[in-house]
Amino acid sequence: MGCGSMRRSVTVSTNMSAGSVGRPETDAPSLLRRFWQRPEPQLSDAAFHGELLVAGVRLLVVLLLVYIPADDYIGRGFEPGARDPRALLTAAAAALVGSLLIYSAVNRNWGRSWLGFASSMLDVTLVSSLLALFLLLGRPHEAVNNMIIFPAYFLAIGATSLRYDSRVCLVTGSLAVVQYAAIVLVASALWELDAASFAPFPHGMFFWDTQVARLAALAMATLLASTIVVRARELRHLSSRDRFTGLLNRTTLDERLREELRYARSGSGQVAVAMIDIDHFKRFNDTYGHGGGDQALRRVSRILRGAFRETDSVARYGGEEFCVVLPGVDVERARPLFERIRRTVEAQEITLTGWPEPARLTVSIGVALCPRDGTSPQQILECADRRLYEAKQSGRNVVIGPA
Repeated sequence: MGCGSMRRSVTVSTNMSAGSVGRPETDAPSLLRRFWQRPEPQLSDAAFHGELLVAGVRLLVVLLLVYIPADDYIGRGFEPGARDPRALLTAAAAALVGSLLIYSAVNRNWGRSWLGFASSMLDVTLVSSLLALFLLLGRPHEAVNNMIIFPAYFLAIGATSLRYDSRVCLVTGSLAVVQYAAIVLVASALWELDAASFAPFPHGMFFWDTQVARLAALAMATLLASTIVVRARELRHLSSRDRFTGLLNRTTLDERLREELRYARSGSGQVAVAMIDIDHFKRFNDTYGHGGGDQALRRVSRILRGAFRETDSVARYGGEEFCVVLPGVDVERARPLFERIRRTVEAQEITLTGWPEPARLTVSIGVALCPRDGTSPQQILECADRRLYEAKQSGRNVVIGPA
């Protein structure tokens, strides 16, 4: 695989203006936005990989739920006075079908955007279905005072934190509250739960304050799971970022590059990698001071952060050098994109404190493609770096990519 190069000169696309590429950072998210925010793609991938383990555990639990009534039915049949286990067996069999569908979807990498919601909601609905089954069997006290099945709600809500998505926590917990509230309301509407016919109340008396406390506990568990996810996500965000520019740090970039190249090698597409360097940055620092240099770095960082998709990785590679990893981008798409960024940086005016005239910057860019220029992180980065060096040697303020 060669690492040849040629200069690219491409007309600026009209679908992204310089102002939109270099849009300012948004304000700090509100509390609601912190909780109702999509996780980063890398977190979503990690959650999806862990979904297979959760699906396997769920399948084992449901198989046990099927075995218990099946064994009871086979062993006792229809003995006089014995409880008919067929209703429980039917519910467990339906749960088994749902669990098998989820497990199959995870194995086939289906539904990355919705599977976490579906599987978590299935877990809660399984618990509610078991409690509702007691209503169908005419045993309402076992539905509203159950101390064996009800705690499974907390297991289902707690498991949502493994999805790294606080939206899953909130939706699943809210569903648990609604479903259990419906069970309590139906039980209280259809039966006089304090009637003597239920004596000696083997599953306890019915008290509204107890049921309200249960609902409040479910809501608190939901909020706790959501808070854990949000806090873990924020801590991971801090650990993966360059504190000065807010871009990814080099360690995180290396991890993402390895992951994207692994997908590319499996035949999932191409990956474009670019090394971007601010031209004559030392001279800029000498002229405007380190404060001016800091402002310049932040301006270029904002331009880069605003120019790419959520699935792309933009990092400060060191000093005034940046690196961008674009999965699924070929040479025809990379060419105009980086030329547009080069022209956007060139057109920007940087107002510096204490200087009457605005300053300007330019960047040089070297681009490499996987698998065209290599398949390992070292090969791709070295190729992009060589092309960046060629851009510098060619007079700077140019984009050099594959021929």
